[in-house]
Amino acid sequence: MDTITKPSRRFAILFRVLFYIHPVILFVFWVSFDPTDSTGWLGFKTLSILSENGPVPDIDTWQRIACFGVAMLPGTAIMYVYLALSRLFGLYGRGVFFGKENVSCYRSIAYGLIAQQFLFVVEETVQTLLLTIRNPEGQRMLSVGFDDANVSLIVVGLMIILISRIMDEGRKIQEEQSLTV
Repeated sequence: MDTITKPSRRFAILFRVLFYIHPVILFVFWVSFDPTDSTGWLGFKTLSILSENGPVPDIDTWQRIACFGVAMLPGTAIMYVYLALSRLFGLYGRGVFFGKENVSCYRSIAYGLIAQQFLFVVEETVQTLLLTIRNPEGQRMLSVGFDDANVSLIVVGLMIILISRIMDEGRKIQEEQSLTV
């Protein structure tokens, strides 16, 4: 049992730390990144799209702050997933494996992953507009995209929802059997 509970407690701490540092990392990125870097720091898709259409202009402070705010839309969903993972591994760390709370954590993770994918589309769309808003007319962009990675994570989220339903049914059956004499 210790081989499960001890690493689970460590993962609970890791996901709690990720919950708190995620917005800090996003903020540091948007305040400090170099828009002339065509690769896009950490592979940010919006910057790659912009760099494909010519040089990215200098970005004002208000644009950076606005882009950070927009990045926090899917960032909030990611933080929600981190929090649910922290709770789930906290339960595992206490030796609780098939309780109602576990099922709730799995559902939260799934809903967070699904929401994150739709919010990524909003993020990309608004950020491309924000980053090109100072361009002359005819050179402003609005990019809306949904790719296979988004679809894949939505499918993973749906599978996690199904797994949570199966776990919940198993939990109910186990509770009924424990009450049967």
